[in-house]
Amino acid sequence: MEFQKNTMGFRKTEGQFILKNTDIVTLVSILKKFKDRFIEEIQADDTLERVAKLLEKEQLTEALIVLNREIRNHPKNEKLLSTKADVLYDLDRDVEASISYEKALKLKPDNKENLVNLGNCYHNTGNFELSIDCYNRYLELEPKDFEVIASKADDLSHLGRHESAKKTIETVLEIEPNNIVSLYTYANILSDLEKYNESNEIVEKLIELDPEDLDIWILKSYNLIKLKDYQNAINACNVALEINPNDDVTLTNKAVSLIEQDKLDEAIICINYSIDESPSNDDSWYQKARILAKQDQIEDSLDSLLVAISLNKENKERAKSESDFKKLHNSTRFQKMTS
Repeated sequence: MEFQKNTMGFRKTEGQFILKNTDIVTLVSILKKFKDRFIEEIQADDTLERVAKLLEKEQLTEALIVLNREIRNHPKNEKLLSTKADVLYDLDRDVEASISYEKALKLKPDNKENLVNLGNCYHNTGNFELSIDCYNRYLELEPKDFEVIASKADDLSHLGRHESAKKTIETVLEIEPNNIVSLYTYANILSDLEKYNESNEIVEKLIELDPEDLDIWILKSYNLIKLKDYQNAINACNVALEINPNDDVTLTNKAVSLIEQDKLDEAIICINYSIDESPSNDDSWYQKARILAKQDQIEDSLDSLLVAISLNKENKERAKSESDFKKLHNSTRFQKMTS
């Protein structure tokens, strides 16, 4: 008697299993796939070992070359793609890193580290909705990762959803009231909500926890400027400059406070120093334009304003309502650059 044993096509005849010809072909194909996959894994492990040695020597570009060569041969190897993404991430090449993380996550969707890093890449490139999506997927796997919750709250704030951001970060602070990352995020959110006094109450707590954190002092100075407490804003900037004398944001904040006190000679020194440190800081150029306009250096002011607008188009509308630019309003150049 003869009957089918299973989907592989085994049949039993006189107490023995016999493979049909079609089954032999199928089995050989399966065995070949296993063999190819096994060889690929060995090659990938060998490549990753070489890459690890290069990374130990901080030879990131060389490591990337090795990975790219191997990925061309094995474009669907999750380990290789993840490692390439990590190297690109460390090189601050966020757009390229995000592409590799996306490919790796298609192969292994629950890789938690890749989800967080992809979220960070999206955050760094201003894709906040995509970043939140990655963080949400990660938080389904790790719901008590407070730093990722803080990152999500920060993204919500960037999208203008400040109240949602506030509620999100408050869930962390109920459990860990002294979590520095969460407190800093909370202080920023309160500042975005124009609750500057409340924000600085959190800032003071942060200063007690970590008095050497530059960003905390920068936020304090910003809040004080908004509260028109310019001298204390300068004091906060001076502390920040002791931590990092070359920080362009601190120098710009100090210049703003000096402008409001009509100390223009001191302000221009600060702002020029800021521009030397970071020529791409549009606010530094904008503040320089303000100073020069107040000093009746109209053409020089327009030159600086043009740079500020070329770096950030939002400065067009900002300039139109700037009281310090009243003398510029009738200028044809001003009208063209703000139109």
